[in-house]
Amino acid sequence: MLFCDAHFHAACCKGLASKDLDGYLGASCAHFIEEFGRQEKLVKDSGGHILPFFGMHPQLPLLENADYMEELLRDKRIAGIGETGFDLFTPEFKANLKAQEEAWNVSLALAAEYAVPIVVHDRKALDLIFRDAGKLRVLPAVIFHSFAFGPREALSILNHGLNAYFSFAKQILNGNKKSRACVGELPLDRLLLETDAPYQTLRGEDATNPMEIQRVYAEAAAIRGMSQEELAAALLRNFQKAYGARKD
Repeated sequence: MLFCDAHFHAACCKGLASKDLDGYLGASCAHFIEEFGRQEKLVKDSGGHILPFFGMHPQLPLLENADYMEELLRDKRIAGIGETGFDLFTPEFKANLKAQEEAWNVSLALAAEYAVPIVVHDRKALDLIFRDAGKLRVLPAVIFHSFAFGPREALSILNHGLNAYFSFAKQILNGNKKSRACVGELPLDRLLLETDAPYQTLRGEDATNPMEIQRVYAEAAAIRGMSQEELAAALLRNFQKAYGARKD
């Protein structure tokens, strides 16, 4: 059984090695040039178990990396852009909205030009996603990493014509009502699971290991009332459609 991790950060996972990736397929995002160099080595060593992404994260939108991101796209060194989006969760992040907007617009333009999927980080800014639905609609796929809203909002995004997928991590282990409702109620062909390793942790944990995706799968299968094998087969199809939607 193959476990698909829709979002993690390979270069930030201490001690991660290719031998740890049997039965695992993941999409890894990097946001710094040096970090991408470490990620790229892991991608090469993984034998196809890791798909590489690069993006200007909304919490620290490094606009000076836009040219580097386009170079990676032009040379086909990344499978897509991410993560990108908006984060208005704190006053400090809100104060940086202008830079977030600039990074977002550059990312959308490049994703459209190179016909690649994007991984979206969105906290407290769903209205901006709806505002830009027209720009998102033309992209091969839009993956909402750790989607922070409920089933109604997810279905509304789909009704706006986006080829959208919604990913959930260990918050479903922690009783998050919105995330658990999404996992249980959204169309199965729009669902993805992730770890956000090493960052998304539960109370008392210092870090998350990518292989904890197995815990997320087990809980999601229980929520949906299906076997892990059935769920894994469906999520593999979703992962391939979302992340394989690239035109050379």
